[in-house]
Amino acid sequence: MDMHLEHEVARLFSLEAHFLDRKQWKDWLNLYLEDAEFWAPAWAGEEELTNDPWNELSLIYLRGRGGLEDRVSRIEARDSLASVPLDRTAHLVSNALVHATLQDGSIEASSSWITHVYGVRGTATLGGYSDYTLRRTDGQLRIAKKRVVMINDRLEIPVDIYHL
Repeated sequence: MDMHLEHEVARLFSLEAHFLDRKQWKDWLNLYLEDAEFWAPAWAGEEELTNDPWNELSLIYLRGRGGLEDRVSRIEARDSLASVPLDRTAHLVSNALVHATLQDGSIEASSSWITHVYGVRGTATLGGYSDYTLRRTDGQLRIAKKRVVMINDRLEIPVDIYHL
């Protein structure tokens, strides 16, 4: 196992959490590739997630970094009802694992996470795990695909990209 790669992947996941907690949107967006996919499937049942973002319910599905940029733009413009006023968050990311390096150089990895949320609607603890496809661009690992599985299936607050 390449311990340097494991450390680099864990650092990427920690940076993502850091940028989200501090609302450093530009830095957060720079972690994603132009063709990145961000998907949070919904629960179809007690043990089954939806698996087709085009034909089944998703909590969030954004294809391309432009979709992420649009969400950030709406958050900054206070044009997102789920984000007015903006919640405070504290992300904890752990269990960063590299599962495979594919022939094209992409890396499959995962992590577990908990986000504590405080806002005018109350407090919440969200948790889950994320599966990633990462690619190296200009010497830096960047996110090509992020699939977020939130274990909470009943939400007490509106959820947006920065909660996950």
